[in-house]
Amino acid sequence: MTPGREAESVARAEEQWRSGTGAPFVIADAGDDRALGLVNLQLGEEATIAVSVFPEARGRGIAPRALRLAAEWGLEDLGLECVIAEAAPDNEASIRAIEKAGFERDGVRGDRVRFSLRLAG
Repeated sequence: MTPGREAESVARAEEQWRSGTGAPFVIADAGDDRALGLVNLQLGEEATIAVSVFPEARGRGIAPRALRLAAEWGLEDLGLECVIAEAAPDNEASIRAIEKAGFERDGVRGDRVRFSLRLAG
């Protein structure tokens, strides 16, 4: 990523926090604080979540854990009723991560497979 794109990304994240429209987080290594990816909880008409794990960090179970932690934060601390995740039907890795995070498949909307997570009880 170029310095210009990094600056734009940081500016977008700051604006999401300020406006209350999103909660972007960097996924960091617990040992050395190295960035491993990003997870973003978008707070619009529906609360939606997306995760991106950098290529060198894939295959370590990071995506399901980040999805679960961010979604639970939204449900428990922000009082959201439901968090939605979506993936392309052919993106098996994303679907697997979403399901491992505990999201339930709701069906298909447009060209995306749709999942939801709600508080138990």
